[in-house]
Amino acid sequence: MKKTLAATFLLVLLLAVLAVFFLHPKGGEEGRPPYTFTRDWLDKGNLWVFDQPPPGYLEEVGATGTAFSVYYGGVNEEERDYVETLHRHGFKVTANFPTVQSKTTENLRLRAEAAKRDIYGNPIQFLGEKDLYEMCGNHPLWREFLISRIEEQARGGVDGILIDEPGELGNCFCDYCMQAFNDYLAEHYSPEELQRLFGITDLSSFSYREYLLAHGGEHYWDDPNPQLQVAYLEARYWSRREFIAELIQRARQAAGWDIPVTANTYGLMPNQQIFVPLLDFVIFEIPVTSEVNPTIRYLRPLPGKNLTTYLLAEALDPEKPFSAFPDVFELLHLSEDEWWLWRHWLAEARACGASFMLPYRAYVCGGGSYTLEVDKISPYTRFFAGHPQYYENLERAATVALLHDLHSTLTNRYTWQANLAWESFENLGMLLQEAHVPFEVLYRGDGIFVQKSLTLEDLRKYGAIIIPRYYDLDSGLQALLSQYSSLGGKVVRCEDFPRDELLVPTLKGLVADLGLETNASGDLGVVVYRRGDSLLLHLLNYSYDRGTRDFLDLTDLQFTLTVPEGVRLEGKTLKLVSPDAPESTLEYTLENGRVTFTVPNLHCYSLVSFE
Repeated sequence: MKKTLAATFLLVLLLAVLAVFFLHPKGGEEGRPPYTFTRDWLDKGNLWVFDQPPPGYLEEVGATGTAFSVYYGGVNEEERDYVETLHRHGFKVTANFPTVQSKTTENLRLRAEAAKRDIYGNPIQFLGEKDLYEMCGNHPLWREFLISRIEEQARGGVDGILIDEPGELGNCFCDYCMQAFNDYLAEHYSPEELQRLFGITDLSSFSYREYLLAHGGEHYWDDPNPQLQVAYLEARYWSRREFIAELIQRARQAAGWDIPVTANTYGLMPNQQIFVPLLDFVIFEIPVTSEVNPTIRYLRPLPGKNLTTYLLAEALDPEKPFSAFPDVFELLHLSEDEWWLWRHWLAEARACGASFMLPYRAYVCGGGSYTLEVDKISPYTRFFAGHPQYYENLERAATVALLHDLHSTLTNRYTWQANLAWESFENLGMLLQEAHVPFEVLYRGDGIFVQKSLTLEDLRKYGAIIIPRYYDLDSGLQALLSQYSSLGGKVVRCEDFPRDELLVPTLKGLVADLGLETNASGDLGVVVYRRGDSLLLHLLNYSYDRGTRDFLDLTDLQFTLTVPEGVRLEGKTLKLVSPDAPESTLEYTLENGRVTFTVPNLHCYSLVSFE
């Protein structure tokens, strides 16, 4: 009898367990459906918040989710819980994956063994911090660690992975780096070329480190042979890009799905652009203040004039979302009360089709953290979300284009020329912005890292093509420019005049109508769009006073625009719209294919739209 009762009890218990298993919704907490990983959230309007804000903060600013967020030191339960919390509230989370910082691991032996070495064999410190090192991207132990770490993160339930420091400096002279250079030379040059170009007779006994020391050098820029110096950098770029591609592949295999990957392509500089084709979306630091920072070569006056950078991003890959954020060194020099700057930076990015990342207890290099109060930025983020017609399905109106040639700015014939070519590109873009010349960037890849070519049709959209200084254009592009010129296009080679400041006067002498005239100073930024059969202008104020932590109003801004073919403004209402003030209407006049109007006041950001 007891055995029968026991058997009956066990049978009832088993049936109850099976009922719970089959009838209760599976995969979710408290009946929730399982979380589904997708890529359909990738969008140019994605708004990211730095670090680990609570869901309420993300909701208030209308963010997509968090970046530089979790798993810096590896996957852990506390941060996994945070990821799941954000998922329950509908937000995305990206893991933080640094590739050069030794402090991402507690393995002191690994830190010491795989650290970069200067030419004398001394470990290279990370940002000057004691007992912390820059890690060598060619060291097999460090590579093994990074592969294991990114696979771990990919299995940690995140929606994406942000690779920090993808572009590595060529400042390591360890045996592994020297061997990697020799392997590159063997693969890309014949014995005859090695002898003729570099004077290398026996590659098996060649050491670039010993070669530099023999010539009194300590760094690759001390190389007396410019061609060998270029080859060395090409080898570094090649090796690094191949490894980043491997990391991305390993992450996707570990995740079991096509997990999106981004990277901090600092400043969209040429040596960072080579990674963009590998990425699903792009997040990059930019210099935003004029504070002295030894890691930044090119500084812009606060609040920065970054239209050229955003136009470059759009030209490099018009389909990918791009998002900028301030260099973490510079957050140390910014007050949390300078929230008008963040409104401006976000508006500048959105006006160009990109976005800008916001900080919440964000890491500050130099100490502390930085938080942007939600009520200070939400009026702008709500404005952008509520007016998608001003940011989507638009076509920029431009009469001239500034050429960016990756070969010229990445390697060139000489590395010093590549640096100067990049400086010239940036400087010319700044001159065009401050002169209110509507322009675009034309991007040509190098055929190795970025496979992006130009056609005659691309060039003929513009009345003039501007060629920066120090460019080393190949015969194919030279022929294309000659063909464009023979059909009436103007090729403006900046090396034909003594100073860059002569660019705009030269353009005005060559192109009868640049499309826009205004009485505004260089403190005004203008981005002109065509929207169907109408026009739209984004207006940005760069006149910021750090004493009052606010913008100084620009007043009585007069504009005259040439009406593009196919645009019909007759009978339309000209609206002045801004997050800073109520909507109003403006008077305008149409005469001889040109429209004229006046904007009475601009505080931080406004736009005018013919509707």
